[in-house]
Amino acid sequence: MKRRRFLTNVGLAALGSTAIGTLGLFAIQPRRTTLPFAAADNDTRPLTPATPTRVAVVGGGLAGMAAAYELLKRGFDVTLVERSTNLGGRLTGWDVDVNGETMATEHGFHGFFNQYYNLNGLLDELGLRGNFKPVNDYPILFKDKESESFTNTTTLFPFNLLAVVNQAKSVSILDFNNPRGKLYELMRYDPKHTFERLDGIDFKTFCRDINQPMVDTIIEPFAHTSFNQFHQYSTAEGIKFFHFFFLGNPDGMGYDQTIDDAMTSVVTPLTQRLIAMGGKIMAGVEVQRLVEVDGRLAKLELKQPGEIQAQTHHVEAAAIGREWTPFWGSPSDLYYLKRDEQGEVQAISGRCTHMGCPVGQDPTTGGFACPCHGAKYDRRGAPTEGPTQIPLVAMDATPEGDRVSITARASGTEIEADYFVLACDVPGLKEIVSQSTLSDNAFVQSVDRLGVADPYIVWRIWLDRAIEPLDVPFYTTSGYRFTDSIAIYSQLQPQYEDWARRHQGSVIELHAYAVEPENVIADEDIKRIMREELDALIPALQGATIVYDIYTMQKNFPRWAPGDHAGRPGVETPLDNLFLAGDFLRLDVPANLMEAATMTGRMAANRVLAAEQLRENPIPAVDLVGPLVVG
Repeated sequence: MKRRRFLTNVGLAALGSTAIGTLGLFAIQPRRTTLPFAAADNDTRPLTPATPTRVAVVGGGLAGMAAAYELLKRGFDVTLVERSTNLGGRLTGWDVDVNGETMATEHGFHGFFNQYYNLNGLLDELGLRGNFKPVNDYPILFKDKESESFTNTTTLFPFNLLAVVNQAKSVSILDFNNPRGKLYELMRYDPKHTFERLDGIDFKTFCRDINQPMVDTIIEPFAHTSFNQFHQYSTAEGIKFFHFFFLGNPDGMGYDQTIDDAMTSVVTPLTQRLIAMGGKIMAGVEVQRLVEVDGRLAKLELKQPGEIQAQTHHVEAAAIGREWTPFWGSPSDLYYLKRDEQGEVQAISGRCTHMGCPVGQDPTTGGFACPCHGAKYDRRGAPTEGPTQIPLVAMDATPEGDRVSITARASGTEIEADYFVLACDVPGLKEIVSQSTLSDNAFVQSVDRLGVADPYIVWRIWLDRAIEPLDVPFYTTSGYRFTDSIAIYSQLQPQYEDWARRHQGSVIELHAYAVEPENVIADEDIKRIMREELDALIPALQGATIVYDIYTMQKNFPRWAPGDHAGRPGVETPLDNLFLAGDFLRLDVPANLMEAATMTGRMAANRVLAAEQLRENPIPAVDLVGPLVVG
């Protein structure tokens, strides 16, 4: 018997016997659970409100759509406000013209994991599970060593963990020889004690005493999929992440992928269902501020996407020429000014009408381009490409002697409601709260302290060379400067498979999950390096020509930095008719990414139901504590 296999078998027996002997194999198995209800008599409460009750939901991502869906089912009058022209948030998509062919694109590849109980339950209710197919392998491609592949062999603890170790070529069972060591902390997740002890320590520092092959092969590559840098990631959040995705759920590492693009598979049918249920969807509209009256929210004031509603700005008249010139009124207020042929000053907002990002000038067209999501505008600010259909917003420019004052054109639209759910991303929530006058300073400060992780890149490229099908359509990578994962779209979605077959080409998507500040260099340099990394990952593509590409750099994933947890806002707020939803909230329940968004949307809906003394919906979750937590 080979030495490695012998040690592995001995280790399996030793760790298995220890776990069974001290806790009992049955007792330590992770189990699906259901969150408690607010009221003991929940099962006897009515289902629908006795009188018409209005709810305004802000944000059309998974969190907002989930909240709206649950409330519409119960007979509430729901208005959903979304600043983009399509719902979906990070799951949204749009059409692009690929050299004369219309193709659907999206923000990037998404995996729908087995333990996404709330999201998968929503898909089941909508009858959308047929739009997915399973992926049962999770391979990692390393730059300087042989690749590793983690299949979903068993869900029985501790044998699920041991199976992963057994599959990893560079990891030994002897890494687990110290039951008091830090590796065992991954199995002891507790929502209270884990954060009390470990939230202030970054994950890289915590892992210094763990054998480096274990860190390099398993811990760091998986942790990086949180879209946070390893050295800037709270250890407690990292342990919660591992607990949710592996050690604390009874469903293993398998996940599903959409058969078609995310809009076709999920977002469009869910949007249609919301409308069919009587929901009012206001797309292409942005919330300017919240209006509080007597300790409760009374209404939302709206504006056009990209509209700047800050104080009046002044610019020296002599600084305005015949070409668009950028001016900053504040760190977030960008606008462009120029004079027309008659010498009159024209002004437009420099905020993209898709997600509010600052747009830059496009030297190839003389127009404008958003570096975040690929929206482009012509010289007049009219959209020409990308995910928006709304022009850049015109502003008023008024001469005042040797200066020109720049002001917004107020829209004046308002929405009144009985309850409000803010299901925005972090930048959106921060902007809305900062523009509002709210009485609870602690809540305002908790929102202000929220942050976003370093930017991430999604680069989808169409190449003029076909490749042989790979084992799976998605790979995590490790050791590269930029590339953290790679999706083979030409073997992932039928439309892309058809394009590759007809053009004898391939379509590849490269992701960089969290780009360090020193690596935020010129786009062309990033593309050059990522292309070199692609050639190393798939040598068959060396020398292939890029015939079309979509490159985006975004910055909207939540920051999970050491020390953030205690001050992070939760679903409930000090205002009894205002609730939050989103994947960035303080959530003692183990959930991450799309499941955290969907779960908090359903939790916010439950808070509205409880406030109306109605029956709450059951919310499933993975095991609330780790398998080695006693008592």
